[in-house]
Amino acid sequence: MNDNEVVAIELSTTSSLKSIIIASIYVPPKAKICSEIFHKLHQLNNNCMIVGDLNAALQQMGSRKTNARGRQLQELLEEGYIYCIEDDSTTYERNDYEEKLDWILASQPLLSFISNVETHPTIGAFSGHKPLTFELSIGMEPKPTSPRISFNFKAANWIKFRKILNEQLQLWDITHTINTSVDIEEYNSFITKSLLSATYQAIPKSKQANCNYTISEATRCLIKFKHQHYRKWKKTGENSEKQQYYKYKLLLTNSLRNDRKDHFKNFMMSLCQKKMYSESVWLTNHEI
Repeated sequence: MNDNEVVAIELSTTSSLKSIIIASIYVPPKAKICSEIFHKLHQLNNNCMIVGDLNAALQQMGSRKTNARGRQLQELLEEGYIYCIEDDSTTYERNDYEEKLDWILASQPLLSFISNVETHPTIGAFSGHKPLTFELSIGMEPKPTSPRISFNFKAANWIKFRKILNEQLQLWDITHTINTSVDIEEYNSFITKSLLSATYQAIPKSKQANCNYTISEATRCLIKFKHQHYRKWKKTGENSEKQQYYKYKLLLTNSLRNDRKDHFKNFMMSLCQKKMYSESVWLTNHEI
């Protein structure tokens, strides 16, 4: 349509969105963005996502200057039914020239489900365009019971743990040198099995995994702002409040994810204290 190449698919989801449309659009360098395509896609399903090489450059979104298709894209965004991911990373690279030409656009509330947007190296692509990846957190089936075992580290017998671990580590042939990747993998497997053996024998399993963690002050503020803008949006019906609500909802999702990562990092660091110390493991590493 007007030299714009379009491939679209409608997907059913198990979320409250029911279904979504994902479309890939390519706009050649000398063509115009056909706004009718965007309108029709949104009319078919107001939960739509549009990705692709639009050859549109917007200075406020990372480009060196705004071109004609960039101005057309800006006009589309100002209509208020579709939004772009706020990421100013360049997506096209050739020789010393870099530009942002590829876009991820989506309507609300679909936009708020998009996270972890990443721009990757060109990996030798002849076109010069960089691959874009993201996560879309919808349509997930009910999460099955985790097969992972949870241990009660507070009730661990650390003396027994160190004793068993030392016994297991002494089984390693210290004359065996580590020279190749295969050797490294073998040694890594040996250490892992030694740790698991000591863990199963010295640390009791917990009846229920502890998933509670303290959220950060930034997350608390985002929760407050999200609720404030939601109430104002429902009370006044203003589109600006609606946009602010979805903005803070997205920020809150990312902040909670960071809190979980920090919690896990702190937990792993706690396992590296003196109570987990084993002379044999460090001696073996030193000899290698």
